[in-house]
Amino acid sequence: MSWDPAQVPEFIFSFAIVRDFWPLWFFLFLIIIAPQLWMAYVQEHYKRSIKWVLFELRIPREVRKTPKAMEQVFMAIHAVKNSASDIQEKWWDGEVTMWFSCEAVSFGGEVHFYMRVPAIRRNHVEAALYAQYPEIEVKEVEDYMQRFPQAWDEWEKKGYKIFGNELILARPRVYPILTYLEFEAVAEEKELDPVAALLETLSRIKPQEHIWVQILVRPLYDQHHPTIKEFMAEGEAEVNKIKEETGKRRLFSPQFGEFIMIDRSPGELEHMKAVERKITKPAFSVIIRYMYMSPAETFISSFGRRSILLVMNQYASEWINKFKHNTSAWTLSKIWYYPYIFPARRGYWRKMRLYERYRERRMYQESAMMTFLQMKLFNWGFRPRRFSTMVLNVEELATIFHPPTYIVLTGPLIKREESKKLGPPAELPIYGEIDEGLPGIEGWK
Repeated sequence: MSWDPAQVPEFIFSFAIVRDFWPLWFFLFLIIIAPQLWMAYVQEHYKRSIKWVLFELRIPREVRKTPKAMEQVFMAIHAVKNSASDIQEKWWDGEVTMWFSCEAVSFGGEVHFYMRVPAIRRNHVEAALYAQYPEIEVKEVEDYMQRFPQAWDEWEKKGYKIFGNELILARPRVYPILTYLEFEAVAEEKELDPVAALLETLSRIKPQEHIWVQILVRPLYDQHHPTIKEFMAEGEAEVNKIKEETGKRRLFSPQFGEFIMIDRSPGELEHMKAVERKITKPAFSVIIRYMYMSPAETFISSFGRRSILLVMNQYASEWINKFKHNTSAWTLSKIWYYPYIFPARRGYWRKMRLYERYRERRMYQESAMMTFLQMKLFNWGFRPRRFSTMVLNVEELATIFHPPTYIVLTGPLIKREESKKLGPPAELPIYGEIDEGLPGIEGWK
């Protein structure tokens, strides 16, 4: 028996709950679903209207600044955050808080540092970088992703394999990772640069291999989830929870009767200090996304899975926080992984989706409705959206992404700027636009 699509409305209205209460369902659609559809549309239009520029950070042989300088850069980026301030900007313009991308990439062992920023913010970011690092060269370049295939299946046709993923925090987001403050020492010869392990990993791949690391940051603001107020409230609640649940001992005295004595351990006190230090500094919604591509004959899956995770977990502490894999987002798909069906098809669409997200530097959608509209077969996209976005403050971001210091630049790890700048260009404008076109890097062929 064949099914006539024209019979679908008749079939639906054959149910009394639909037929008798259709004005209610129509009213709920107008009140609940229609506004979400409109918001998803205008926000997507706003995001597609943003013009972007890509900066390459050309680093000289000696950078004497500590990651504290990069913390100040992130402070400046946070200070120029935007959001919809009235009904028109929110519901008609669809304005969302702009985001930025910090990238460390390796093309066959040649390492480059990039920052991708909205064109309207380029002068602010340049000024912040030159103010803290007057010796580096901030150069606008062509987006290296334009020199690579637009979709992952084109890589497969050329014999490449891929592993990609997004990292998440192992504990609640109010707990910090270890920061550069733990790597500093009084004696200069004992100082460590936490970015050294990342550079070593990126520089030791084979000529035809690629590793791309992308750190997307969006200032935490009241327009997005979580809002800054929610984040600070979570931190304060966690501190109060530690106070209530730890260090209390019931004692009895013949003179005073039963009483409670507070006796917290040093570790419990450090927990509270760590949470308070994190929530008191400006914070960002963050996605850490990476991809490892290699010809099939040299592809090592375990290297792709573990290399960047191991690098990032030099900032791990078992008593505060660390990074771990988001298995809902990674490109692995096997029969014993949820939802246990069609592993080959799920793996294919996971690779396609992750590559697309990396290429577009895409943050997760502000609304579940937009995620629903962008669903793909065998890869719905709801679980990665739920887990991948974490919160890091400026101190944590400066730890995992900053120009390498002189401690690291002792070998041919990155492309350096041999000349040393005396300061930022005198004509650098803070407001307005610069029309400057510079060639990009040599691409993939």
